[in-house]
Amino acid sequence: MDEHIEPLESSGSPQTEASYQPSEQSQSATESVYEAFKSLPEFSGKDDIDIARSLYSSMQGQREAQQSLAQYQQILPYANEYLKNQSSYETWKRSQAEASRPAEPVTPKWWSPPEVRDGWKNFIVRDPSTGRESISPDAPLDAQNALREYQTYTADFARKLVTDPENTLKPFIEQIAAAKAAELVQQNMGQYQASNYVSSLERQNADWLYDQNGQVSREGQAIQHYISEASQIGIANPQARWKYATGMLQRDILNARHEEAGAQQHAYAQQAAAQQAAQQAPRSAPQDPVAAGNMQFLRERATRQPNRSAGQTEPRTRGVARMNFEERLRGQLTNDGVI
Repeated sequence: MDEHIEPLESSGSPQTEASYQPSEQSQSATESVYEAFKSLPEFSGKDDIDIARSLYSSMQGQREAQQSLAQYQQILPYANEYLKNQSSYETWKRSQAEASRPAEPVTPKWWSPPEVRDGWKNFIVRDPSTGRESISPDAPLDAQNALREYQTYTADFARKLVTDPENTLKPFIEQIAAAKAAELVQQNMGQYQASNYVSSLERQNADWLYDQNGQVSREGQAIQHYISEASQIGIANPQARWKYATGMLQRDILNARHEEAGAQQHAYAQQAAAQQAAQQAPRSAPQDPVAAGNMQFLRERATRQPNRSAGQTEPRTRGVARMNFEERLRGQLTNDGVI
């Protein structure tokens, strides 16, 4: 049975180039991600070009950070190795610096005989008949060589000293004189600096070391005492003596202020206690002014001289009643304006 296959007909013209056209779903997803990225606070108010520049700068910074990190990772093993051997490296570095430093010139000594062991000198014997010294044949070979060089040096020095003493002793005299001159210069320089330091201290602190009349103040006398005390206990530096003296003076001032404050507090406490006792004492009742006036009148009457006619008998008046003491006192007070 024959099968008949019909060819399929093309519905459109063939395409010569294949092109990618994204679907609407993928395009909308990309736009939604970009919109969410664009809405970040860092890109607020920026257009697409500024956002692109920011993203490119961030990408460049990230790339440089990755490169730096790679470099650090390469250096890290060497840094760890250095930390482990840091002390040895520092020692080696100091030795290299000292080796490269130019050597100081060595001053030749005026007396520099060959070194000889003390035990080898026992092999030097003296001939009793001539007095000349010689080396014992029993001495070891190295001892004989060292002793022979020593004898040659001393004999040559003795010959030079006898024939030319000035040039022979000149290095010795120059060395001793240079050392003594340096010592004197250092000593004088120290004294000069100490004198200048003391003068500077006096000028800077003259307002309290001396009073208005130019006399040494009480604080100045204390400073002098403590400087002498510092010298007695072995403090030689002027700066150290001044520091010691001012410290002791500050201590004395603080102690005096503390004692003064304690005395004031004690006086305040006594005054407060007296005021409190006065407030707690019972107050006397107020006195009647009339009674006080009566008592004052009685005191005045008692101090007056008696009347000359006090001893005479008072004549009796007919029809007038006699008044007792109370009535007479009341009448007198009325006449005097007291009551």
